[in-house]
Amino acid sequence: MVPVAAARRVLESGEYRSILLSGGSDSHGCLPLMEHLAFIEWVHEQGIRINAHVGLQSDADVRALSPYFDKVSLDYVWDDGTIHDVYHLQRSGADYLHAAQGWVDAFSAAGSSEELTSAKQRVNLHLTIGLKGGVVVGEYAAIDSLIAFQPASLVFLVLIPTEGTVYGNVPVVPIDAVESVFAYARLKLPATDLVLGCMYPRVDSYGEQLEHLSRQYQFRGVVGVKPSAEDVEQVEECCVFYK
Repeated sequence: MVPVAAARRVLESGEYRSILLSGGSDSHGCLPLMEHLAFIEWVHEQGIRINAHVGLQSDADVRALSPYFDKVSLDYVWDDGTIHDVYHLQRSGADYLHAAQGWVDAFSAAGSSEELTSAKQRVNLHLTIGLKGGVVVGEYAAIDSLIAFQPASLVFLVLIPTEGTVYGNVPVVPIDAVESVFAYARLKLPATDLVLGCMYPRVDSYGEQLEHLSRQYQFRGVVGVKPSAEDVEQVEECCVFYK
């Protein structure tokens, strides 16, 4: 990860075809992207694709930023208790669903079925399994809340117990709990592309087990695991650029 202040010098090498624009959120759950609009415009002008972690932007900022982003990644949380206890935000699951729909609306120029499909493919929701201290709380309800929305893709992450944080000593989410969520998502969202993202514990054979489950439940993409199948396409970009 390169700070924005130095990123332009790195990108001027011409070696990069896409970037992930990310960083910390403010007290409202929003990444301060508008503060870096000049940089964002410059990257877009270079023909470098942008995937932006957006957080909960205002409707006006969504409209202002949408012309420059090829993809947006939005952490999707539905359980209000998790939002309050983990993110310390006075927001609700409905705010996250509103944010997802806002980006689709901004990307959809006219509203035809083809444009709506294309717009949804640019909005990549990320659902972290075990976000609340390594325990599955609200993940099933989050999937249920997306049935009417019908996301084009849903990226799964798994909490990493990280030293120095309040969840540093929690146990790794059991594989059978992860599988249960995968299975539920595949059942409830049969037309959605499921993707295993880059955040999951790198312990023992955990990654290999996740890769096995990803194949079992027909995921479209897997990050960070050497594929066991020979007929997979390998892409060295952020997971949302799988197609």
